[in-house]
This record gives sequence, C-alpha cells and structure tokens, in this order.
Amino acid sequence: MSLSYTVAKEVEFDAGHRVPNHKSKCKNPHGHRYRLQAVVEGPLGDEAGASDEGMVVDFSDLKAILTDIHDVFDHGFIIYSGDSRLWKRLNGAGWKLINVEFVPTAENLARWCYDYVAFHLDWPGCKLVRVNLWETPTSVATYGEK
Repeated sequence: MSLSYTVAKEVEFDAGHRVPNHKSKCKNPHGHRYRLQAVVEGPLGDEAGASDEGMVVDFSDLKAILTDIHDVFDHGFIIYSGDSRLWKRLNGAGWKLINVEFVPTAENLARWCYDYVAFHLDWPGCKLVRVNLWETPTSVATYGEK
C-alpha cells in the first residue's frame, strides 16, 4: 500500500444555466448554488524554514485559482454556444452571460473546472487528483482520477 497526502479547497458560487435538450424541467432556465472542491496530491515541502515546509500546497494559492473560477461564473448565466434559442432571447439584455462550448451539465462543468485548475496549478510535485462540483447539496459530479 502506498500512502500519500491530499489536500482539498472549496469555493461556492451562484449561477444559472439550462440543459436545452433535457427531457424534464432542467430544459428551463434555472439556478444553483454550486460548490466546487479541488483535491490535490503531493509530497510535503521539506525545506527547513521554507514558507511551504510541511505543506502539500499552500491553501491560499489553491484558493486563488478557485476564486478565479468563482469570478467567472458567480451571478452569471452559463449558456451553451449551440443554444441559439436562448442566445437570441438573452443576448444584449445586459446580463452576465458565460458562453461555453458544451452543454452546461454538472459533469461538463466539473471537467472545465478540472482543466482550469490543472493548467494553473504551479506547485512543485503536486498534481490535481480530481474536482467535485455539487450542483445541489445532494448532487455532485466528479472529474479526475478514481
């Protein structure tokens, strides 16, 4: 058995979306209180007296990346670029619209967040293991390693 350290950081944001081809009520515009968690694995910093001594990653550095994601989505409406019906209604209304190239399901948003964090995580020896994105308190999508 191999043991390792993981740390996690979370942020929350409020955003609207719609799943245009959904068989039920999710085809309607609606909103959620999303909770995003990034899980990072790595060795402990072992340089005596260093700022990162005893840390996998500095929580404040991970928080900065997650805050960037928060700022992209918070109080905005996530809209699939292929949802021409909704684009025609909302474009030009002065709303915060976030254009994405995928249907904005929790699963697809989790992958987008994973890719963003993985690209911006610049901490020696660390890797992003997974992100968890709660769309509701009881519904979570995970993207990353099993």
